[in-house]
Amino acid sequence: MIEIIKDAVIKKLEHDSMRLNHTLGVYETAIKLAKHYKLDVEKVAIASLFHDYAKNDSIEDTKAILDPKIIEKYKAFPVMYHALSAAKQLEEKFYITDKDILDPIRSHIWGRVKMSMYEKVVFVADYAEPNRKFFDPYEIYELALKDIDLAVLKCMTLTLRYLEKQDIKPNLEQIEAYHYYMEVNSGKTKQDY
Repeated sequence: MIEIIKDAVIKKLEHDSMRLNHTLGVYETAIKLAKHYKLDVEKVAIASLFHDYAKNDSIEDTKAILDPKIIEKYKAFPVMYHALSAAKQLEEKFYITDKDILDPIRSHIWGRVKMSMYEKVVFVADYAEPNRKFFDPYEIYELALKDIDLAVLKCMTLTLRYLEKQDIKPNLEQIEAYHYYMEVNSGKTKQDY
């Protein structure tokens, strides 16, 4: 199944070498983290390959398969549409319904409160893949090997700083996730897996 999905992703992104290289970098990084944390490598592989599957689709195409309530919920944050659309397309094209695969795709943009280990691995791999240039991906990867929750918080912090520099207001879900992982890392909140 992984090879079929990998071929579909490569075919879809073949005209965007940067996006394809990023996706393959996330895939390779996520697999290493999955092995480190003893997760199901196939699940992580599929989620990481498909996380940006709809990234280059038009807003109209991504919205076309989404529920109107979801479209309305994220209308001020259309960046979410590609993640939600990618998960929906994976369900429809490959009949995958496993939350350990779909949730990491859905939450890879800014994370969420109480992410599963699968979500955390794909979320962090999106930042820690070696093709990233805006920050040190190796530092994030090394941190993830030691403490995945601290790596999650680091990634969230980087995104919030970027948004602040761009004078973009973050989504409330994003802020809630950031505060949640602040509490997890300070020991105030214990996350069960």
